[in-house]
Amino acid sequence: MPGTPASRAAEEALNFFDDTPAPAAASGASAGPSPVFAIFRMVLVLALVAAAIYLAVFFLRRLGKPQTEQNPHLKILASTHLGSGRYVHVVSVGKGAWLIGSGEGGVSHLADITDQEAVDAMALDASQKSVETAGFAPAFQALLSKFSGGISGREQDRLEEMRKRRERFKRF
Repeated sequence: MPGTPASRAAEEALNFFDDTPAPAAASGASAGPSPVFAIFRMVLVLALVAAAIYLAVFFLRRLGKPQTEQNPHLKILASTHLGSGRYVHVVSVGKGAWLIGSGEGGVSHLADITDQEAVDAMALDASQKSVETAGFAPAFQALLSKFSGGISGREQDRLEEMRKRRERFKRF
């Protein structure tokens, strides 16, 4: 019974907040691992968890995207959502560009775009956006490159080429 003197004595014998050290082991070994080892183990476990999350996100994104071949000649230069499943796209093939409407009922040709400067500007913007939103892995690599001391030579050349194109289009 909870109210009996024997149960009260048993409860008082339990001391949860005892600050006295536990008796040392008979073998003479230390009571536990060193704090340095504990910190190292914690950092290692956190690194493994971060790597597992990175791999999970990488594979989920890869599974989420349909495996379609990208045609280098056919490009969507600009796109906007009009609401309820309707979109307007600017599509280019080679030097030509067209304004295309798409919706639940199908795809329709809206207009031809004859302004080559506008097409070139949209192509530049589309290439910049594709580099920025290429996926989690390139963004993660860019983040790591910031911490490791800069960007690679190839990336520097690509950025310089994009700057030159931007300046050329600004002059027009």
